[in-house]
Amino acid sequence: MQQQEGEIMHTGKKFENISYEDKYLNGRIFKNCTFYKSSLKGCVFEDSSFDDCVFDDCDLSLLKLKSTSFSRVTLKNCKAIGIIWADALNPFSIAFQQSRISFSSFYGKNLKKAQFIQCIADEVDFSECNLSQADFSGTELTRATFSNTDLTKANFTGATNYFIDARTNKLQKAKFSLPEALSFLYAMGIELDETSKDSF
Repeated sequence: MQQQEGEIMHTGKKFENISYEDKYLNGRIFKNCTFYKSSLKGCVFEDSSFDDCVFDDCDLSLLKLKSTSFSRVTLKNCKAIGIIWADALNPFSIAFQQSRISFSSFYGKNLKKAQFIQCIADEVDFSECNLSQADFSGTELTRATFSNTDLTKANFTGATNYFIDARTNKLQKAKFSLPEALSFLYAMGIELDETSKDSF
């Protein structure tokens, strides 16, 4: 992996159609920057920070974070697969919109009020996270892991394919929609008789 030379401080810049695949970037600061139709796939960021930045239609898959922070960052229409977000520094605040974030881990992160809107989040690990007031509207959560997760007042309206055990997660005042909400009954081993009483 090759060290990428360049400026250290970037403020208010737009990076368009750039490719930093598999580069190693150290000590970079990005403030109020936009990345558009760019690839950072496999890139390693160390001792770096992203503040008030937007990634639009980018590929961040397999991004690696070492002593790097994300604050008020938005990813929209992005591919961000296989990222260990748990390695990012705290505080950590990020929003995902219409993005694929499958096979990633947020283990133990404080994600209060985080947005995961209309995303594909297959096999994402949300264990031990604070996801209170988080928004999962319209997100597909096949085999996503919720364990000892705080989902107080979280919004799962329109979310699909999730399996959340009410016995091991905090769900006070969380919002769910049918038929997906029936998964709570299956988690408790309750069987539903779907035979209609009005059947002939």
